[in-house]
Amino acid sequence: MGTYWQAQNNGSADNIRLLTRDATWLAWNDHEPDDEAPNSKRIPGCRTAVNDALQSALHSTNVVILLGSGASFCAKNSSSQNAPGMADLWHGVRAGLPDNTRSTAEALFDRIALRILGKLPNVGQAGDIESLLSLCKMSIELLKARFPASPGAETPKELEELTDFVKSAEAKILRMVSFVGNETDLRAHTGFLQKFARRSADKPRVKLFTTNYDLCLETAAMRRGITLVDGFSHSLPQRFNRDHYHYDIVRRTPLGTKADFLEGVFQLYKLHGSVDWRRREDSVVVRSLDTPDDSLVPVLIYPRSTKYQEAFETPYLDMFSALQAALREPDTTLIISGFGFADDHISAPIWAAIEANLTLRLILCDCAFIPEIELESAEHSIPAAADGQRPVQAKLMHLVQQGDSRISILNGRFEDLADAMPMMAGKTDRQLLQDRLERVRIEGAA
Repeated sequence: MGTYWQAQNNGSADNIRLLTRDATWLAWNDHEPDDEAPNSKRIPGCRTAVNDALQSALHSTNVVILLGSGASFCAKNSSSQNAPGMADLWHGVRAGLPDNTRSTAEALFDRIALRILGKLPNVGQAGDIESLLSLCKMSIELLKARFPASPGAETPKELEELTDFVKSAEAKILRMVSFVGNETDLRAHTGFLQKFARRSADKPRVKLFTTNYDLCLETAAMRRGITLVDGFSHSLPQRFNRDHYHYDIVRRTPLGTKADFLEGVFQLYKLHGSVDWRRREDSVVVRSLDTPDDSLVPVLIYPRSTKYQEAFETPYLDMFSALQAALREPDTTLIISGFGFADDHISAPIWAAIEANLTLRLILCDCAFIPEIELESAEHSIPAAADGQRPVQAKLMHLVQQGDSRISILNGRFEDLADAMPMMAGKTDRQLLQDRLERVRIEGAA
């Protein structure tokens, strides 16, 4: 994000703009008339329209939420380590390869990147880490085909170097995305979850899908007493089993026979894996933060072009199947934030659902629709253009301009959307107790 968004430290609904049918981005607040201009009139903002769309989403029979990497940028630590972007991963891997000094590590990285990509970015700029790792993987496969392993044969130096390079790069990426700790500021995540936690427990559980590896959602849920059903068993070691998504949490009194569904339960699907997932030698996926080795391999789809193929492996296949099934359900609202539609294996099912499911409503929120230089002008209405957007984004914008009332497109960050989400009226006694306990915890820590 550039300087405009950096100046907006905290999330605020005031930052949100709505794409209108007449191809303009309408500001949140009303534009008041200028007393000195005789023809000046009051122009309504988008507050009411967005609030209506979000209220409708909260009360939909089915709610599906998809969060991309942009949803983690608001998670802040007092230290310098926060959610990395693609440029951060390039610089981090370049500086973090295991070698004697940083300069020699960077020299090794540059030499391999130049050989694989054919050129290097300008000094201080970042290259495409996804393309680099993708081409490295392809080169490794070609070298293996050219020099098949045989007893006593020496591994070609180039193959060994590339294999070690990819392994080291992936280990560095795993460390960089493991940034969530006890002190991480997750106000946007906790607020967002809390607002959906007030939905009636009689309705289907909210389904949370995320492409992020980090533990923002898990940590935020823990802080607010929210339960996440994430496909793992409750026995130790926790093992992944797709059948656990069919389980639910109920409250049963000691002397009674009636069971009530517990409030504030979500289903969590991590489409690209998680920093705390490991695959054992027997192929079982367990929850663990132990240092990865040959017996405990990280379960992550790293940034590279083979993400589509890897998505057909367990447990990813179970996650994507659940996403496709959820988007086909009637009376469903899909809320997307921080996802830039760069992953075709996710974008394609979303567009297919828009085409086929007439009862599917979409609320798409991203801060990259409007150039920051135009936001700095603070105009009440900013002309919209689909140029420069990815194909699915451009098609969705065209649908809005053609009058498709199912789709609401917002320009804003995840934390702005979290602030704009309306609070459902009333709280249960258990939610009120949870609020009191949270205040006691905060005052005690202070």
